[in-house]
Amino acid sequence: MTTTTMPPPAGPAADGPLTPTDHRSFAFLGQVNGHLRQYLCTLARHGVAVRRGEPERARALLDAVRPWPLYKGGQFLFDLMEWEDLMTDGAPPPLLPTERIVSASLLPVRWLADATAPAPGAAKLIPGQHTAAAFDLPLRLLAGTARAAFQGAAQDLTDLLGKPADRDGTDSTGDADDDAGYDATDHAAAGHDSTGDEGAAHAPDDEPAEPADAEPPPLEAGFYLYEDIALGALVVLGPLLADHAPPDPTPPA
Repeated sequence: MTTTTMPPPAGPAADGPLTPTDHRSFAFLGQVNGHLRQYLCTLARHGVAVRRGEPERARALLDAVRPWPLYKGGQFLFDLMEWEDLMTDGAPPPLLPTERIVSASLLPVRWLADATAPAPGAAKLIPGQHTAAAFDLPLRLLAGTARAAFQGAAQDLTDLLGKPADRDGTDSTGDADDDAGYDATDHAAAGHDSTGDEGAAHAPDDEPAEPADAEPPPLEAGFYLYEDIALGALVVLGPLLADHAPPDPTPPA
């Protein structure tokens, strides 16, 4: 009896059922997960530094934000999405520069600022004020998006035309990434710099300058992790948030 060998069925490629597009899609999503992990871990390490170095300030900041729905919602999402597992699984990621964190948060903060800004008083003096009010928020969001896009394009052009040493962040003066994204150097005394390079240049006369190689301590998994992220966000993004404050903000009670 003759045995006939059947040809292999036409099916997926040798590397499995996923197509090249699937692999590229997952590569992008993996990049997003990796950047999110780096972002959260960097904020948490800044929070640890504040909790250890300035305990009274840390308690005051947390006491101010704990009653807010945004803080409570963040805690819920943090637990629901199991971000602690994402942050603590594997070797610690490298720190993100402060300027990179601020530039990544610039557009959402501007959206919130535009959405919550009081409507112009002139809208009450013209006919069709309800129609004008309906268009006011989308127009403000569009203006904020266009402004951020223009500044991003200008920064990209600056990076392209800059010196090679400036682009790789190792210029001879030690002021790496001074021009990147939002101008955080104007507020170095208010924020906590992740690299410490700017601390010596902008430290007040009555405070000792931080070492050039200073960096936040490692993150601490467990009970304090979400609080450390919140503290880090308030410290790193504090100058950006302050720049969008109302003209005469009322201090919290």
